[in-house]
Order: sequence, then structure tokens, then C-alpha cells
Amino acid sequence: MSASSLSGTLRPLLWRLLSGASLGLMLFAGESWLLLRSGLVGVDIPVDGPYAALAAAVRPVVPALLLRVATVYAVAGAVLAMLASVLAGAWKSKRGGVAGALTTLAEGLVLLGLLAWDRAIARPALFDDLPAVRPLLAWLVEHGQPWHPRAAAVAWLLLHGVAWVTRSGVSGRRWVAGATVAVGAALLLTGAGRLGTREARHPLVVVIGIDAFRPDRLKSQGGTGEVAPHVERFLEDATLFTRAYTPIAQTEPAWRSMLTARWPHTTGVRYALTADSRLRLQPTFPTTFAQAGWRTVFATDCSRFHAEGPASGFDTRLQPPRGAVNFLLEKLRYRALGVFADHALGAAWVPEFIDNRALAGIHDPMGYAERLASRLVEESRQGPALFAFHATAAHFPGDPVHPFYRRFVPPSEPLERRLRMHFAPVSPGAKGGWSREGAEALYDELLAQADAQVGELLDALRRTGRYDDALIVLLSDHGESFHADRPDLAGATPVHGARLSDEEYRVLLAVKPPRGRGSGPAVVDALVRLVDVGPTVLDLSALPPMPDVDGVSLAPLLRGEPAERWEPLPLYAETGFTHVLPEVFDAGHWPGAPRAFDAYRIRPDGVVEMGEPAHAAILREKDRGAFDGRRWWVDRPRGDGGMLRTCEGECEGPDAYALEAWLDAVQGLTPEGGWRKVAGHVDDPRQSMPPGTLRTPQQLLRLRSGQSAGPAHPQPRGG
Repeated sequence: MSASSLSGTLRPLLWRLLSGASLGLMLFAGESWLLLRSGLVGVDIPVDGPYAALAAAVRPVVPALLLRVATVYAVAGAVLAMLASVLAGAWKSKRGGVAGALTTLAEGLVLLGLLAWDRAIARPALFDDLPAVRPLLAWLVEHGQPWHPRAAAVAWLLLHGVAWVTRSGVSGRRWVAGATVAVGAALLLTGAGRLGTREARHPLVVVIGIDAFRPDRLKSQGGTGEVAPHVERFLEDATLFTRAYTPIAQTEPAWRSMLTARWPHTTGVRYALTADSRLRLQPTFPTTFAQAGWRTVFATDCSRFHAEGPASGFDTRLQPPRGAVNFLLEKLRYRALGVFADHALGAAWVPEFIDNRALAGIHDPMGYAERLASRLVEESRQGPALFAFHATAAHFPGDPVHPFYRRFVPPSEPLERRLRMHFAPVSPGAKGGWSREGAEALYDELLAQADAQVGELLDALRRTGRYDDALIVLLSDHGESFHADRPDLAGATPVHGARLSDEEYRVLLAVKPPRGRGSGPAVVDALVRLVDVGPTVLDLSALPPMPDVDGVSLAPLLRGEPAERWEPLPLYAETGFTHVLPEVFDAGHWPGAPRAFDAYRIRPDGVVEMGEPAHAAILREKDRGAFDGRRWWVDRPRGDGGMLRTCEGECEGPDAYALEAWLDAVQGLTPEGGWRKVAGHVDDPRQSMPPGTLRTPQQLLRLRSGQSAGPAHPQPRGG
């Protein structure tokens, strides 16, 4: 081919690419203009007051971020232009001229429309805040199926193929032969990808957390069995702990307690967005795995109120950016990213958008789960691996994708309630504009979506033969309250961490040892705690135990040790810091901490953390309690400065008094001393005990009666 002919071929090609890229950038400019009009914080808009620090933190990162977003628009425009040009060639023998340009433009618009149609059915929250398309979106939500736009696309391509064959004069026999070869090659490549050699089986531990999963959604615990089919299937191979509890019903402090096997008041993490300076550096069970040469990975698609740092012990942490940038990203609703970039390449280029749960509609939770499952399999091939995943689909902004948004919420409900979890302040009489039944139905849809994400990981392990020999722990960090006991709050925003209750503090916990539970029990009814997870996985992995912790290994219970032969392992629990003022549920409670934006501070690196005045107030407003499965002892701070201790359940007898004394000892308090800290006093039971000895109220009673407190870990009793 001569230079002139090559130039003649490349020039139109480059022109089409540049034209498409220019149209993509025009779309980017249009969306940017709309975002600026909506009052985007930190981008060419003067911001005063408490938002000044937020603006200062995000401005330096905005240019590079927007450049990458603009690149997506340009590349997508160029690709669409090339495809449109090819399709337009089916209708004309010569390319060029106004008619040719208009035909190509029309083809590009049709392709864009098909993509938008597909995404509107798959993730309608991508468009639910556009008033112009709401009537059409409502119809699609009710009647659309994923195969509709795909069938239309196939029909559109077939029409072009017929036109091309007719115009080019290619024989039907050659056309069929070419199509057959293409399909055969595709099948061959697909099959080749599944052929593999026998690989070494390295030890594998998988810890999966489902945010806000209430165990009563399980069929065995009173549910219908329709919410979480993948969890139900997993339970066929695992042991379910039916009375598992978290020490604090908020994600960040709950995970910190789980990782360290310590109560929240000893970890330094007592609420979300705890300042790093308040974190007490302590060993974690991932640290033990890493020291033993294991690969340790943590992944989550939401880091707004839960981000794991180096202190977690995970060497690799896959999570969206932390801090002010994450709040900015919610404002950068570049919808075309959800159309063009919701795949592996897009996730690699703009992971802050595509793998970020906070971006309703733009984030594709199922695509994210598929990519994460591939990462899990790859990590398991590299060596011994600990892989932890925190699934957050059930959390705000809570936008269920297809087919989950049709499962439980009735179609008679308003579109905005069906497609996204909304926030409304919780106060007496504020029903949030919805019913409690509707709020729970949306919650169930979001749990079903999180369950499907978990299913992707478990199915990937099954396909690669790693499921049976892996140690897998499935848990939730907290429950959720829909105010069932408060008719005046029906339909208000659900909450967790506001009250020490079963709805908020009882969690999912199921363990599948390597090679299954075998002769172990399918169900264990003994009271267990989230702090027991770390000691359990270390024990089952034959790794050294964590020193001086509050959790214990549940391995004996997994082996079938009768629960009634064990001394009760009580739970220490405290409330978190929620959007709900504590006096809403407890009249006369201390009024509580400030809940405005200025309760937080923005560090120069953009990290958002709790400020000093709010920290002190949060600690003061907390309820603290102890639970042994039969009774709750709870200390509630009062508005007059005092402390009210209450008991719910069986509150008389030695066991009840032992639990009350245990609560005092765990907190380092003495009721006789006016709730003051005990420091080195001879009556302090902990001063005569090695660290980690005080496990149960019975040990405390033995100590006070002059007997030995006994071993640190629960042991079988006689008989």
C-alpha cells in the first residue's frame, strides 16, 4: 500500500475518532455545567464557615480527578463514533458529506440510547433524580427487563447486517461461513480459558461481613428464607451461632473490636470517624496471619464511615478514598460514567467512582462483586491468604439494582422510595413520609443484593475447587431498628447503635471450618460475641493466640462441646453515635453530643474525623451495659448529671448480681464510690489477676470469695 493510499485511509479514521472524542468532551462540559449550577462544594464556588476546610482539602485533587473523568468521555465518544461509522456504512456506498455525517450521528445516538436503556433497567438510581425522565423511568422500573434493550440491539445489528450483505453482494453462503467461524472461535477461546492445571492448595481464610444483616431474615430464625438464598445455602455447610452479638452497633468500631478481640472502650474506637490519634495501637488477628507469612487483604466498596488503615493489620486494603474527597465524589454525579465505565477497565481508571458504594447508580455492585471474586481466587493462588470483605449494599444511599428492586416493595409505592434509601431525621412524630413496612421491604431488597454479592464470592470458590478446604466466616457487624415499638416513628429512617436491643445488637455469625462442619453442630445457641471471631480463626488455623484479649475461641463449640457445660460468656456493649438524639428513646437522658457538621474537623490531608469537643460529649452520652443472655444491666446517663442503672430480664439472684459486678469490673467502676475510676485500689479485682483473666461473672464471684478466678478461657464444667 502506497503512502498516499495509507494517508487516505487514516485521515477519515482519525477524523471520526477526533469528532467522537469532541462530542464526548462536549457531553462532559454539559454535565459539568449542570453540576456547577447545582452548587457543587469545592469547585469554583466560594465556601465559607465550616465547609471552608472541606473545600480546601478537595480543591487540590479536583483537576486530576476531572481530567480522568473527561478522558472517559473522550474515549467513549471516540468508540461510539467508530461503531456508528461502521453501522452507517451499511446504508450508503460512499462515506462523506452532510448526509453521511447525519447518518453517523443518528447511529451514535441510537447506540447511546440503547446503552442508557440498558442501564436504566439495571441501575435506575442513575437517572432517578432527573425530572424529565421520571415517567419513562417509572415505566421501565415496573415493566422493563434486561433482555429488552439487548434484543433491540441484536435486531438493530441484524438489520444492518442484512443491509450490508445486500449492498456488498456477499453471498449468503460466505456470510454464514464467516459467522460460524467467528462463533466457533469465541467458543474455543471461552473453553480454553476454563482449562487449567492442578494447582497447589494454600491455606485460605475468608471473612465476609454483610452490613446491617439481621439474623431474623434467615428462615431458621423466623424469616421467609427469600431474602438471602446464598447465605441459606452456605448455612448447609456451616455452624450458625443463633445468639451472636456485637459490642457496638456501628461498623467502624464493631470491626475494630472484631479485629483486636477487645471491647470498644479499650480499642479507642467508640464511633465512626474516630481520629487516628485516639486509636490505641493493638495487635489484630490479621497481624498474626501476616507475621506467619500469609497474604492479608481487606476489601470494601464503602469507606465513608469505615476505612481500614495500616493498624488493621491488612497488608492490602482495597477501598474507596477516605475523607473529604469521598464526600465530594457524591456531588460529582457524572452519569455517563455509569453508562460507559461500569466494567473492569473503568474500575481500573476511575475506581473512586465505579467501585464506590456512595455513588448511587454509578456504582455497579454486581460487577464489583465479580471483580472482587476474581481477586479472591487470584490471592488464594499466590500463597496462604486471609481475605476479608465488607459488603455494604444494605446501607444508605441504598439503591437496589435489577432484579432486586422488584422483589419486596409494592409497585404502588412512590418511585423515589422504591429506588433509593432516603434519610429523614428521627424525632417523635416524624414518620419520614413512609411506612415501616415499606422501609423494611426496601431493606430486604438491599439485603438480597448484598447476599447476591456474597454469592459471587462463594460461587467463585466453588468453581475453582477452593470452597471445601477454605475456612469461611460469615457475619454482620450490627442489626437495624425500624422502631417497631414506637408507632410515632413508623417509617422514619432506620437506625443502629442507638439502643442496646436485639434488633440492633444481635448479629449473623456462621463458621464453616475447612472440609465443612463434619460432625459439628448445625446450630449453637450459646451466647457468643463478635470479639470471639479473631481467636476462633487463629485457633482453627493453628496460629498463636492473641495476648490479653476479651474474645475467646469458639472452636470447642464448633466441635460439638455442649453449650450448657460452659460458663456464660457475657457481652459488654455500648451505644454508638447516631443521627438520633438519645432522649428520643429515653426521656430524661443526657441531651447528648452535637450533630452538626462542625462536630467534625478536616485534616490537611482531607481525612474527616471527630473533633475534640464532640468526642467528650459522645463518651458522656453513651449507654453502657452487660448481657448474659438472660438479663441486661444498663447504665444510662441522665440530664441532671447522674447515672441510672436499669435491669431488664431476670434481675434477682446470684447470677444477676454477678453480672452487675462484672459490668463494674469491666469498666473499672465501683458503685460505692460514686462511679469513680478505680486505680490500684485493693478492692479492684483486676489488680490481683493476670491480664485477660476476668472472663465471666462466675470468675469474679470466686475471686471475691477468696477462690482462684480460674483459667482465662472457659473450660468445661463437671458432669
